[in-house]
Amino acid sequence: MKKHPIASIIIVSILILFVGSSIAYYNTKSLGFDEDAVLFKQEDDGFTLFDYKIYYDDVDYIYNEAKSYVPDKVYTLGPHIVDDFSKLLI
Repeated sequence: MKKHPIASIIIVSILILFVGSSIAYYNTKSLGFDEDAVLFKQEDDGFTLFDYKIYYDDVDYIYNEAKSYVPDKVYTLGPHIVDDFSKLLI
């Protein structure tokens, strides 16, 4: 049975996009007259990613808000394998 490489293709694509964005950001900031380029910096109250400051309190608030919209149970439309065929009879 052939496995589908969709998950690995998506992960590699995201990695290529992140590396390309990092190189473009660093070159733009370091060759320009702006301050030093900060790709990633972790601090006590949050972290900085591409000069955007993200606070842990904001991430916690967004997580708690989004958690109320996620269902508790998971339903599937996949086929159900029946072991006992007598359950199928009426």
